[in-house]
Amino acid sequence: MSNTNCLKGIRCPKCGQEDRFMITGYAQFEVTDGGSEATGDHEWDDRSMTRCPNCDRSGPLSDFMLGASEHGAAE
Repeated sequence: MSNTNCLKGIRCPKCGQEDRFMITGYAQFEVTDGGSEATGDHEWDDRSMTRCPNCDRSGPLSDFMLGASEHGAAE
């Protein structure tokens, strides 16, 4: 599958999977003593920690971008 939206240019460098990833992102929350609720959009960038649920490869999102070098990337 060739992604054209949120995962465009993203593929696991270990197993080649490109359908689904766990990406740590940023969000704003309204927090009260009673709990919290997300407000607004959520975001991520090329430094966001990413994990492939298929093979468990993890590292910054930049490691998963097509053309990223394998050298020095964590496994």
